[in-house]
Amino acid sequence: MTTLFNLDLRAGLTLRGKWNGKIYTIERLIGAGANGQVYLVRSGKAHYALKIGFETVDHQSEINALRSISATSTSFRDMLRDVDDLVWQGKEYPFFVMKYIEGTSLTQFMETHDSDWMYVIGLHLLNKLQELHAQGFVFGDLKMENVLVCTYGHVELVDFGGVTPLGRSVKQFTELYDRGFWGAGSRVAEPSYDLFSFAVLMIRAFDTDKNINRWSQGLPQNRSVSDLLQLLEELPMLRSAKPVLQQMLQQQFTSAKEASQVWRQLFLKVSKQKAEPVRGKWLPICFTASLVVFGFTLYLYWPK
Repeated sequence: MTTLFNLDLRAGLTLRGKWNGKIYTIERLIGAGANGQVYLVRSGKAHYALKIGFETVDHQSEINALRSISATSTSFRDMLRDVDDLVWQGKEYPFFVMKYIEGTSLTQFMETHDSDWMYVIGLHLLNKLQELHAQGFVFGDLKMENVLVCTYGHVELVDFGGVTPLGRSVKQFTELYDRGFWGAGSRVAEPSYDLFSFAVLMIRAFDTDKNINRWSQGLPQNRSVSDLLQLLEELPMLRSAKPVLQQMLQQQFTSAKEASQVWRQLFLKVSKQKAEPVRGKWLPICFTASLVVFGFTLYLYWPK
């Protein structure tokens, strides 16, 4: 679908669900796409993210996935809060309400933080993917815009429109992060699909010259995973992570759990190197110390 879904729901407008009768007050638009809009809403003193959809099949598919993962004991627990319909200007629109997550986009976060934070963020992101895969889903549309960074490098995934049951065809993706786009495999929903996107995301985060965009504009027959591997070689900030990211691009991991274990060891190695005596300002030293403490905490308590 190419036509953008567009409802002019302005700040201050009060919405009432047709069936459940819950009331939400619009505060602002926080996202929009071809199949819906997402608003920050208030209900009582609590804030939520309300997504109102257009394409019924896609909308229901996203709700089904959210229902399933919301009922688990993972970090996705209680993600979905309400499902209802809205009657607006004589038409009926389906909507659902999710937990609202406060955070900074990955792009904005990396503009103001040391590059070593990517090792922390990567650990949390792989853990998220591992949880999702364990519930029988892949995220599908993993990209910079769909990752929010919260306190201490914790991450949250947003926009579950691409969440797809394992074994099915990924139903929503962004070409740049899609292995099929790079001729590296099919669009079947499996852990390696998300891990490939994870590697592209890391490259994209440090590709300040936007070379990946140049590679992506070539003809399909001239575009391959070799281009990504070459670009990875040219990014000095990812030198330590290169072997792990190469394995992801070449789909050598069988699961996100396996990848996260390798990434954790990489993080501990980087933390240990940073722990060596440093001369200079206190801020880098304190930052290094925090990474080391966090690294040993992970070593002790991360699931083996």
